[in-house]
Amino acid sequence: MWHHLKDFWTHNRPAFLAFLVVFALTGVFGMRAVTQYIYWSDPGKQNQTLAGWMTPRYVAKSYNVPPEVIKAAWNLNPDSALRRASLDTIAQELGLTLEEMQQRVAAAALAFHAGQTDE
Repeated sequence: MWHHLKDFWTHNRPAFLAFLVVFALTGVFGMRAVTQYIYWSDPGKQNQTLAGWMTPRYVAKSYNVPPEVIKAAWNLNPDSALRRASLDTIAQELGLTLEEMQQRVAAAALAFHAGQTDE
């Protein structure tokens, strides 16, 4: 077996290196997919009460809606610089409290999921 690997390395070095790179990337992205699945499968992560450290993307994943639904609920421009900001920063910028943001998210998520069941 090792003789075959050594022979492949000697005569096909670019292909062998490409294989190693692809193998490593597959491992990295595979592990990332598994860890994300495990994290978001936890029922405690679903429909979480908003906290200042969260981002709109995190809230969207928690409520199982597209990020655009969350941004629309807060009247955020989709291209806004606030798209990666924490909820504390967004709340301050919009003049809202976390409770008001929570109410808007809950209503938007409910409307989104109700709209999906009608189809």
